[in-house]
Order: sequence, then structure tokens, then C-alpha cells
Amino acid sequence: MKRYTILLSWIVLVCMLPLKGISSGYYPLNYFLPEVSYDQKIPTPEKIFGFQIGEWHLSHAQSLEYARIIAEKSPRAILYEYARSHEQRPLVHLIISSEANIARIEEIRTRHLALTDPSASASLDVSGMPVVVRLGYGVHGNEPSAHNAAPLVAYYLAAGQSREIMDMLDHMVVIIDPSLNPDGQDRFASWVNRHRGKTLNPDPANREFSDVWPGSRSNHYWFDLNRDWAWLTQQESRDRAVRYNRWNPQVHVDFHEMGFQSSYFFFPAATPINPIYPEHILEWGRRFGEGNARAMDAEGLLYYTAQNFDLFYPGYGDSWPSLVGAIGMTYEQGGGSGASAQVERRDGTLLTLRDRAFGHRTTGSATLRTAAEGKTDLLLGFAGFHRNVDEGLADTYLVPGEDPRRLDALVELLLRHGIEVERLAGDANLSTEPHPGFSARSSFPEGTIRVRARQPRGRLAGALLRPDNPLDGSSSYDITAWALPFAYGVEAHEGSGSAGGSWSPVTAVTSPYGAPLATRGRYGYLLPPSVAHAPSLIRFLEEGGRAFAMADTFRLEGVDYPRGTLFFPQGRNED
Repeated sequence: MKRYTILLSWIVLVCMLPLKGISSGYYPLNYFLPEVSYDQKIPTPEKIFGFQIGEWHLSHAQSLEYARIIAEKSPRAILYEYARSHEQRPLVHLIISSEANIARIEEIRTRHLALTDPSASASLDVSGMPVVVRLGYGVHGNEPSAHNAAPLVAYYLAAGQSREIMDMLDHMVVIIDPSLNPDGQDRFASWVNRHRGKTLNPDPANREFSDVWPGSRSNHYWFDLNRDWAWLTQQESRDRAVRYNRWNPQVHVDFHEMGFQSSYFFFPAATPINPIYPEHILEWGRRFGEGNARAMDAEGLLYYTAQNFDLFYPGYGDSWPSLVGAIGMTYEQGGGSGASAQVERRDGTLLTLRDRAFGHRTTGSATLRTAAEGKTDLLLGFAGFHRNVDEGLADTYLVPGEDPRRLDALVELLLRHGIEVERLAGDANLSTEPHPGFSARSSFPEGTIRVRARQPRGRLAGALLRPDNPLDGSSSYDITAWALPFAYGVEAHEGSGSAGGSWSPVTAVTSPYGAPLATRGRYGYLLPPSVAHAPSLIRFLEEGGRAFAMADTFRLEGVDYPRGTLFFPQGRNED
């Protein structure tokens, strides 16, 4: 009997020890730094959710509830709803800073806008200005460690009582977006939570690891929001751009996940790197990487840099912010949709959601620490970015063609980005060089659009409009050619900026998007193809109209019609 008692005691003791087969062995049981005391009036995430971070996948409603509680309980925090997703889930910013900064938050925001003025930034005093850091979580719905890390960082900042946190918030405004893609987040959380068992199964063949097609990475319309920063096709992206332009942060981090066999990636970025970025952007990518490395080393966590994730294509949550002056960075935690709540790696260790959330909490806190320490350099570099925003760039001239709606659509996109646009009043002679494929001209017609390089969004405009972005020969993570004039079929030229003519600002596209029927004949109507006809055509078809797209070019009564011309037959459109 004594032998059995001893054996049972050993079993109990072993069960109480940390098991390498249960976790990677790197992550502490307490997310919150033991040397930091916390404001007891502010509840921990576990208190609100009823479980520890990582035990279940957070829904968007839970993420939102905790952000609201932080804003309600902490004098350091305020919450803004800036938009709604297609499925009417709120998109919010949780802004955290010192009580004194929160009391004058609108003044701080306005002063930061002045830093983007190329003519004023040299004379601005930044000594009393806090640096603005924006943390964006979960643009991909099936990368849940981002959503689960956001409450940890929010609690750390809003409730932490250490001198380091107090000093950091005196010199910093932190904008937390807890879910960039709430519709995708809820699809994924619902799937995994619905199919997991009471005892977690780490086998990737288990049902919880494979949500049904098309998955939860995208938004409601199955669009990858992480590739929409430059094109703004989705409402979430458009609303985010409006809110981004209200603050213009100096640092922006986009939190992601990658395959679960990987460790953790943070900047500096891999090559190719678009040469349009100034050294200030690249140098700070290295400095933040060093700060993250120190924090990861202290926790014994594995990571890598300068591999896989480059800084070339402008459609991402690191490259687009970098084009408008922020230190834009991607952080990638090993995990992703294939890791579910817990997965077994090839080396036999188990990677849990808790592990992954802790990885993002570690780099998030380290990034804030590095930004606070380098506050003045970041602000001066941000101002210098805008003071020299046109370095190596030329003004762009866009010419109305036979289909002016192509130019209208391009101008509308530029305006959504906050890019300043001017229209020519009357014909003018200008000195320019044509983009490849267009003929040289000296005379430009009324309605020509000019996009100056010297403006707050000049570098972004240059990246989107110039005919070529030189590639250093290495392969890129995404597409390498995107020049918008070619994409929209708009004649484009570059100039020195010393052009003549009378120019007036364009604040909105005023030409109607309705599609007038160009040619009426005995049998019906012909309408040349245009990118702007789609909304009107869809409404026409929804109301029972009939239309046909011509499969080839043709000539009628001396007029050449291109492939794709629309034919509206009279006999089938009586109403």
C-alpha cells in the first residue's frame, strides 16, 4: 500500500510541473510584469471574459466590451467609434496616454497635423509634443493572436502603475485598433470555439483547424484588407484612411500571424525595399528591431528579421504608413489559422494561442518603450520626411481622354488618400516628359489634373503614379507593377513643377457617374466601355434591363467602337 501511495504522490507531482508537451516552455504563466503594480479599479481581461487570454478565441463583441470598460474606468483612455464594418460591427480606436495628454488630446492632434506641412515643419518646436504610436490588430480574421494581444497591451498601459509606464505615457499617445477586420474575426472565433472539445486536440487534421471556404482571413466581401491600403476598395479601408489622416502617427505596427512552424518576425524588412523610402524610415526599422530583440531575448523567445517580408508593394499596413511618414512595420507571430487554440509542431512542442498572444504583447510593449526613448528623434524625423517629401520626385499631369470617367475615378481614389489634386482652367503649354507609351505633348487641355510632389502626401502620390518603381532584382512578396495611370488608362506626364497655367484645387469629383447613352440607332443604343459605368449598369440590370457586351471591335457609320462596348437593344428594353 505504501508503494502505491508513493507512486500516486509522484504522479501528482509530475502533473503539477510545466510539461514541455503542453506548451513550448518559453511563455510565463503571468502575462503581466510581476514588478509592475496595477490599478485595482481597472479589471483584468480575465475578470471580464471569465477565462484567461488564450483559453478561448475572443469574439469582436468581447474585444469591444473590454475596450469600452478600459475607457470607462481609466482616466488615461478614451474610445472613439470611427466606422462600422459591412456587418455593422463597430470599428474603434482606444486612445491611451497620460491624464494630462488626454485632457488636451485635440490640441495634440492638431499640432501633429502641422508636422506634415512641408513649408512649416522646419520651424516647429517638437520638444513638448508626445509621439503618436498606432497599433493595428487583426486585419486578417484568422490570425487570432493579434485580437487576443490587444487587451493585454491595453490593460498594461491603462492600469500599470510603474514609473516607466507613467513616463512613457507622458511622452506618448497610443492608438489601439483592437480589430481591423471584425467580420472576419467573428467568423473565425465562432468556427474554432464551436468545433473545439473540452480537451484540446493538437492534431491539425482536427475539424477546428480548417474553417469552411472561403475562410475567415477576409472581410464580408472576401477581400483581403491587408492588400487594400493603396486601393481602398472596401469600406473598412476607406474609413480607416480617413481616421488615419486625422492623426498621422509617427509609428504604425500591423500585427499578423504566419505559419505555425515559424517563430516570430519583426523589422528590419527583407529586400526588396522600394527606393522611395528615405533613410529615416529604414534606420528606425532597425532601431525598433533592436528594441524588440532585447525584449524577446529577455523572455527566451525565438525570432528572425530581414527575411520573407519586404517593403516594396504599397498596398500593405507597413508600406502605406511608411509612404506617409510613419515607421510602418509588420510583426508576424508563428501560428495562424492552422494553429487553432493549440497545435503540435514538428519538433514535438505544442504552440498555444496563449503563447502567441504573449509574443505580440512582448513586442508591442517593447515597441512602445523604444518609441518613448526616441520620441524627439521620431518627431524630428517625421517633420524632416515632410520637409523633403518631394526629393527625387516630379509633379504628375493627368490628361482627360475620350472617356473622362477614367480620370474621375483615378482622382477620386487620390482624394480618398488625402492627396492634393489641382485642375487646369483653360489650355496651357507645359514642359513635361510623357510616361512610357504616351506621346510627348506641349499643349495640355482644360481639365488636366496636376498632382504636386511637394505636398504632405507627395511621396505616396509618387509611389502610386510614377511609371516605374525600381526593383533591385530580388523577388517581392507581392506584385511589383501597379502604376495607376496605366491601370486606369489615363494619359500621364511628369514635370518639373515650374509649369504655367491657372490651377484650382479639386476637393471632390463632381462629374456624374450616370452613363449617358452615347449613340442611339434604329435597333438600340451603344455605350463605349468605361470603368465608371458599372454602378449604373448594375442598377439597370437589377431593374430588369437587358444589355450585351460586344466581344470584338467594330466600325459603324464611320465610328470605331472598342471591344467591350455595351449594346442596349430597344426591343428588350421597352420600359
